[in-house]
Amino acid sequence: MIDSILLVDDEDLFHLVFEDACSLLDITLSLESLTSADEAEKLFKEWFKKKNDDKPECIFVDLNIIGSSFDGIELIRKINFEYGNGVVIGIISSSDEAEEQSKAIKAGAQFWIIKSSDIEPRLEDFKKALKVDYEGN
Repeated sequence: MIDSILLVDDEDLFHLVFEDACSLLDITLSLESLTSADEAEKLFKEWFKKKNDDKPECIFVDLNIIGSSFDGIELIRKINFEYGNGVVIGIISSSDEAEEQSKAIKAGAQFWIIKSSDIEPRLEDFKKALKVDYEGN
């Protein structure tokens, strides 16, 4: 099971919503939050150079990160193709457009969670999918 998540989202309030939803679902983890894709890229560069195992096991990326020099799909592409894979990657977005989802999957995203007031069921589905992937159940 995943123990550490990096959330990259420009909305501070959503960081709290996400953390609360994880707590309600008893998803025990170390959650780190960043507000820009640039900050996340910098961390992955450091982890890649040091071959550090401190990198998170999962990263959730907002599709449109205001104040960043590139969007969430480009961040996913960079993580997968420049800094090595091995991280479960999900998009967390208010959009559910099929074209955007297709771009994200091509870049290496494995999950898509729509931001809404009903985030708990979406995280529950994520949790169940990971259990199957990790335990084969």
